[in-house]
Amino acid sequence: MRTDLGVRSVLPFRSTPVKTIVIKHYIPFGALTAAVIAFCPLQTQANTIALSFTGGTSGFPNTDETLGWAFTLSSPVLVTDLGLWDQNNDGLSVSHVVTIWTSTGTQELQGTIPSGTSATLVNGFRYVSIAPVLLPAGSYTIGGFISVGSEEFASGASAITTASWVTYDGSRAGIGFAFPPGDVLFSPNSHFGPNFQFTTRTSVPDASSTSMLLLLGVGATFGLNFLLQRRSQA
Repeated sequence: MRTDLGVRSVLPFRSTPVKTIVIKHYIPFGALTAAVIAFCPLQTQANTIALSFTGGTSGFPNTDETLGWAFTLSSPVLVTDLGLWDQNNDGLSVSHVVTIWTSTGTQELQGTIPSGTSATLVNGFRYVSIAPVLLPAGSYTIGGFISVGSEEFASGASAITTASWVTYDGSRAGIGFAFPPGDVLFSPNSHFGPNFQFTTRTSVPDASSTSMLLLLGVGATFGLNFLLQRRSQA
């Protein structure tokens, strides 16, 4: 008796190709540029108040006057804030324009301190931030315009303290809204008045070096993206 054994059919083995997934890592266009700008040599220190005083008396101007003081900078500073004295720390009655000129009357920067209490109060002065202005070493005058009877200012301070790099050079007062070349009130240690805050640069880059760093950053970004694309296509 013959017994037929079943024949097994063997199906051919099929392999499924494995697809290689390439993850493309592209550097955003602005990333390296932003890093370059962040590391440009513009290091600064925290804001410093230029001047403080103690003692003296206060009173209102008898006419519209620009009141302030002269000073000398021994090194460049970056002015970041302008302020005006708030005698009772209870807000200013009207807004006031504060200006810094060179010692010969060329305006360097200007800002407006608003009325009320919205400006930041620091050590008796109300400050507003401005677009930073770099003042080279040299002689300057700061003045605040105070209309008749609008705001009190201090006179005859018993002690005046200035920050490093700043030397107090005496009172300044003039009639009207204008650069005060001297002190028409002949009152020493007076006319506070205006003030400012600043930072000091550890280095001051010129425009060409900053532009070169920016161009290098942009070029490096394009180069890295190109190389990564070539590798992903290989």
